[in-house]
Amino acid sequence: MTTTKTPTGLHCNIYNSDLGNCSAGGISSRVKSVTLMDATYGPSTPSDDAPAVRLVRRRIGGEEYIHAEPVEPCPSGACRMAGGTFIYSCDSRYREAVGHSYPVSLHDRHEFS
Repeated sequence: MTTTKTPTGLHCNIYNSDLGNCSAGGISSRVKSVTLMDATYGPSTPSDDAPAVRLVRRRIGGEEYIHAEPVEPCPSGACRMAGGTFIYSCDSRYREAVGHSYPVSLHDRHEFS
C-alpha cells in the first residue's frame, strides 16, 4: 500500500498598503493569507483561502534577495513582479524558512512583456 503525504506549509498573513492593492488581480487581491510551502513540516495545508506560495532566492550584485510567489505557473508570456504586498508569520518556523524575521515581498502581480 502506497500513501502520499499531503504537502503542508506555514500560514502567513498578507499585508497590503492602505492605498489599496496593486497586484492587478493577483492572489493578494482575493485572499488575506497564503501557505508558505518552503517551511519545513508546517501545519497548514494550502486552500482557496490560503493558496500555496514558494520562496525565490536570487543573487543580485553579490547580495541575496528573497521574495515569495504563487506556486501555480505564470501565464505564458507573462512575468511575475511585486504588487506592493508582503507576507509574514510570527511562527518561529518562518524565520527558519526565510532566514530572517521580517516580511517578504509577495510577487503575485503579472504582466505580459
